[in-house]
Amino acid sequence: MARQISATRKPRRASQTAELSDASSDTDATNQEADVAQFKQGSARRVPKSRIPPANGENQWTFGSPLQYGDSRSYEDLHGGNNPIYRALDPRLREFLHSQFPDEYLTYEDTIMIEIFQCVYIAYQSKDDWTNAEDILRCKSNWYNSGPRYDCVLFNSDQPGVACARLRSLVRCQLPSGRVVDLAVVQNMKPNKWRPKTSWDGCVVFEEEVDLTFLLMDFVIRGALLAHAQGPSNSRRNFHYLVDVVDGDMFLRVLNAIGHVCN
Repeated sequence: MARQISATRKPRRASQTAELSDASSDTDATNQEADVAQFKQGSARRVPKSRIPPANGENQWTFGSPLQYGDSRSYEDLHGGNNPIYRALDPRLREFLHSQFPDEYLTYEDTIMIEIFQCVYIAYQSKDDWTNAEDILRCKSNWYNSGPRYDCVLFNSDQPGVACARLRSLVRCQLPSGRVVDLAVVQNMKPNKWRPKTSWDGCVVFEEEVDLTFLLMDFVIRGALLAHAQGPSNSRRNFHYLVDVVDGDMFLRVLNAIGHVCN
């Protein structure tokens, strides 16, 4: 019959406890410094296997999940017929880049190399507690065989209020001059005055536009959560509520943008 052996553990001395506490504090401090360093390095903390390198390592965003590489005109010919996101991609892209970078002098004969991505990591500083945070956003036609997933973003705009858009594609462009530009193909969310009968303080409603447009990633702030709204019974428009209680940072950003005072 096996004997039971009882082991008595000797209590640690005060000096041993202090040493363990100091070691734990040093480890926590080292981990915190590493986390802060990751955010300071921007896109250098994750280097996706992309054919076009990012412009620099100081961006607050990092593209991931590269899909395809080629020139804009060939990509339009290949995918524009069955995907409205890339229909007339080349002329729309050239017009947008010319409006944003008139010093590039793009001509029809110039080749614009592009790479399509399906994921973006966005680092930002929380306005709630000033800590570093990150959103991971996707734009895929089939998310793990469960249907499409097109996340939304909050971005800076010259219009008053909150500006949101739905990501439909992520594009990195390399211009003939060598300049690399990161942009997103989006559907803008237009603010709407309609409100449900059970409205609440700070209720913000958006109508999703059908047309696709380009958005420079420099203007993107962070991800946003929009919930589908039923809308008026006689309307076929696509309404969404902006969910501003996902965290303290989003609540403060929306509160400050709409100038709302809680009752």
